[in-house]
Order: sequence, then structure tokens, then C-alpha cells
Amino acid sequence: MIFALSLPAVVLSVACAVSYSCSDYFRKAVPSSAGVPLALFYAFLLEMPVLAAWMAVSGDTRLDAGYIPPGIAVAILGLGANFLFIVAVRRSPLSMMIPMLALVPVLTTVLGGLLLGEWPSTAQAAGILFVAAGLFTLYLPAGGGFHPIAVWRSFAAQPGAKPMAGVVLLWSMSPPVDKLCLAHAGVGMHGLIQLIILGSAAGAWVISTGGLKSLALPRGALKPLMGVALTAGLGYGLQLMAYQMTLVAVVELFKRTIGLVGAQILGRAYFQEAVTRPKIAGIAIMALGLPLVLLG
Repeated sequence: MIFALSLPAVVLSVACAVSYSCSDYFRKAVPSSAGVPLALFYAFLLEMPVLAAWMAVSGDTRLDAGYIPPGIAVAILGLGANFLFIVAVRRSPLSMMIPMLALVPVLTTVLGGLLLGEWPSTAQAAGILFVAAGLFTLYLPAGGGFHPIAVWRSFAAQPGAKPMAGVVLLWSMSPPVDKLCLAHAGVGMHGLIQLIILGSAAGAWVISTGGLKSLALPRGALKPLMGVALTAGLGYGLQLMAYQMTLVAVVELFKRTIGLVGAQILGRAYFQEAVTRPKIAGIAIMALGLPLVLLG
């Protein structure tokens, strides 16, 4: 795979990754008294001015009818993934859930082989083994040794593991569809349309289950939701801009690698999550594997 990686593409990719890592923290910081659909509704609603401003500054209001099929597809994927993400990080430590997202490029690569016959190269296969070994190491139980059954039990004991596996599946499908959307819409326009669709769906969900009164936010929820809106909105816009300058794989590499480290730092600093040797070793092994998977 041959590509040119410019300084602006690197800056945009890093800024995108940092923004998304911060949004992980804010999503977990939203109090559980705010139901998941309600949290999503306000997060999407508060993101809209960010993307609207982005569109106004860029001046790119391009949109054509070809946007409809991929636009609807990516909205469905986004709603499901965002819902499951909040469920996962509420149930389990940030530092144990975010590393699972390293499986996103792995799954994309494997599906490419199964469905399209685009089998991984030798380097990619080695990278997949590194990521798998890193995740295995991350979930080593205290005093449980290296037995696969003990590691599986440690993984399965995390109540957020199953919903985060769903996030991995849905997000592994999203980047190529996002890039298809950008062939028919400007960056800001695409982002704003997605937020309108997702916000409307989440709002309808909340109202249909509890009426208009259920839109009231519980105490302490507004500030972290504003943080989600700012960081996720910024991250999404930067991501779409980066897609136009370099390969999706490059942007994903920065996102996943910085996300791995950021989850450990933020988990320790704000949620008192333990930093253990298996976590450090697992993150290091996965960080070695990701470039091979994405760029091999």
C-alpha cells in the first residue's frame, strides 16, 4: 500500500484522535440517571451547532441525491454503535472497554477476506495476531496465569464486554460508508444531516417511552453532555476532513492508537481505574499490531 502522508493529514488525524479520546471520558462521565436514549438525544442536539458552524466556515454545502442510501446506512450504524458504547462504558472501566476498539480494523480486514476475497497480507496477518495477543494479555486475571479459559472468564465477567463487541461490529462497517457519503455531500453538511437523523431518532425514542416530560435532564448531566457534544462534534468533523487528505486506514491508526493510551490515562485520572502490568503490556502489544493491520 503506497500513499503520501502530509503534515496537515497527520495534524488532522492526531487532533481527531485526541478529540474522540476526550469524548470517551465525557460519555462515561454522564450520570447514569440520564437514560441512554436521553443522553444520546442531548449529545446529538448539542453537537448540531458545532457541525453547523463547521459547515458555515467551510462554505461547503454540497449535497446530491446519491447521498441518501449511504447516508441512511451510516445513520443506522451510528445510532446502534453510540447506544451500545454508552451502555458498555457505564457498565465497565473505560480502560478495559476502549482497547476492544482495536478490533475494529481487525474485523474490517477479516470481513474483507471472507466477503470480498481480499485476504490479509502477511504483515496484516501478523498484526492481527499482535492485536489478539494484546487483548488476551489485557484480560489476564490476577493470579490466573495464561490459561485461555481463565482469560475468557475474565473477559466475560466484564458486563460491558458484549455491548462493546456490538460497537466493534458496527463501527468496523462505518468508515467506508462515511467516505461514500462524502462523494455526495460536504463535510459539514454530512455531519449535520447525520446529527439531525440521529437526534430525531433518539428524541422520538425518549418521547415514545415516557412522553415530553421524559426530556428533562437530571442534575449533573448537562456539563458532561456539552463536553460530549464539543469533543465528538469536533472529532467527527476533523475525521471527515482527514478522510479527504489520506487513507481511512491512516486516520483509524491514529484514532485507535491514541485511544488505547488515552483510555488508560483518563481512566486512572478521573475514574480511579487501576493501571496494571497486564494493561500496560496488552496496550503495548496492540499498539505494535495496529500499524501492521491498517497499513500492511
